[in-house]
Amino acid sequence: MSATDDRAAKERATDHLEAAYSLETPEDSIQLYASWADSYDETFIEATGYVYHEGLVGAFLDAGGSAGGAVLDVGCGTGVVGIELGDQGETTVDGLDISPEMLAVAATKITAHGMKAYRNLLEVDLTGPVDLPADSYTGIVSAGTFTFGHLPPSGIDPLLRLGAPSAVCAIGVNAEHFTEQGFERYFADRAAEGAITVPELVDIPIYGAFESEHGGTRATVAVFQILR
Repeated sequence: MSATDDRAAKERATDHLEAAYSLETPEDSIQLYASWADSYDETFIEATGYVYHEGLVGAFLDAGGSAGGAVLDVGCGTGVVGIELGDQGETTVDGLDISPEMLAVAATKITAHGMKAYRNLLEVDLTGPVDLPADSYTGIVSAGTFTFGHLPPSGIDPLLRLGAPSAVCAIGVNAEHFTEQGFERYFADRAAEGAITVPELVDIPIYGAFESEHGGTRATVAVFQILR
């Protein structure tokens, strides 16, 4: 790719990102990602040097996540987290997302071990009722779902029901969104109620080499266990 093409790709990625940050309703999300899904990996993941998934999965595994259990990837998009989990040896990963088009792309993903990245892919809107069995997962991860234009802290509530007792969770939140939306208070309240352990907060980069006003954006990963 020439320098001109590379610059144009980064500009397109920035435009897409601005559109994502401006979403207001679930319907807005469905519409945006329906039009973006087929080119998402090229025009966003590759163009921005996206590394969020690597840091998130690293934090999850460092905390003793999974060890052979079933892991739920929340807001799985086109499947970069599922691939990273599979490449690291996780064999049972389910993904959920609001966009059927993004899920269709995720369904094609194969790990370095030649396995499908996902066992099941589920179309779910976390702003509404989540009709899935309680205590289904020994691990829950999320990258890119808790950010501007997407989900507030209350979006974590249904996830706590889906995690089994002692399930390890690694929930990534855009660092600015974390502060502005009161995620620290949310986690403190859930810990005080005895629903979760006090989270370890891990700071990670979202992008590797992205020449944009968003290039230095960080994520705060809350790593905790579900208590029953």
